[in-house]
Amino acid sequence: MFVEPLMPFECLPRQADLILHRLGRKASDEPALRTYFSKNAVCDLPTLFSHLKLLNYALNQKTEPDIVGMPFSWNIPYPVLEELPIELKIEVAPEDPWNENTLMSYLRYGRLDAMEKLLNEHFIHADSWDEISIDYMRIYILSANIMASRTSVQAGMDFSLANALASYYLDKILHAKTKSELTYLFYDYFQEYTKRIARIHQFHSHSVIVRQIHQYIQSHLYESITPALLAENLHMNGSYLCTHFRKETGKTISIYVQECKIEEARRLLEYKELSLVTIAEMLGFSSQSYFCSVFKRVIGKTPKEYRENPDI
Repeated sequence: MFVEPLMPFECLPRQADLILHRLGRKASDEPALRTYFSKNAVCDLPTLFSHLKLLNYALNQKTEPDIVGMPFSWNIPYPVLEELPIELKIEVAPEDPWNENTLMSYLRYGRLDAMEKLLNEHFIHADSWDEISIDYMRIYILSANIMASRTSVQAGMDFSLANALASYYLDKILHAKTKSELTYLFYDYFQEYTKRIARIHQFHSHSVIVRQIHQYIQSHLYESITPALLAENLHMNGSYLCTHFRKETGKTISIYVQECKIEEARRLLEYKELSLVTIAEMLGFSSQSYFCSVFKRVIGKTPKEYRENPDI
């Protein structure tokens, strides 16, 4: 009722009354509760977990041991009854925020190959799935579906399409009977969302050679890429490859490689813990100053300026 795009509706009086009744609160608290929900239209992952945790208690009267490991931070807008058997103000750092952030980042930029590798290495075969109940696993995968849908809309996907995908997977998640089914759905919807975002950002060219060059660059962004290396891997004459690419695109292969690496740098700048030096080294730039120079030429602002104001 308060998480979009899956359920972009306000908290209705009847819903608020039910929640307040389960919490043991007075009906007069309804305006405060509805106001709180209405102010959380933009819902990040910790807030989403907090809402789910509250609703899990309000609707199912589950206590803390029943929902172990759910990270969240939530400040209730009015006093809680002393006898309430759940603490609603807890701050727990996510177990592995880097992977979760990277997951959404790959989706936002349509990095399909990287997404598949991350899912296989860190999520699909994770031992942590064995340590939680199927009910909590269902909640986690449901919330991730909602976040993936929201991120897809922010990345340019049509709202109706994102809503339809989220609803489709919601039904599948709710009817899944085993952890294996839930794991498959988790893998499937992240692949599906990312695939569709990748199509939005797809490199369009009538030339098969140009598309092959683009695909190779996207798959080797963290490696050194030269025209000679491309020619070798594509089994083509280097001179012909460079001439053909420039004729088709109006730019050299070297310039295009830089542009692709800078696009990846934009994604990496979302991670505050990564310094400019680290990002430059990861993407194979010879120095931080050279990285900053290329970044400003391509984007129109320095990496520092972009990190502080990515939307300006």
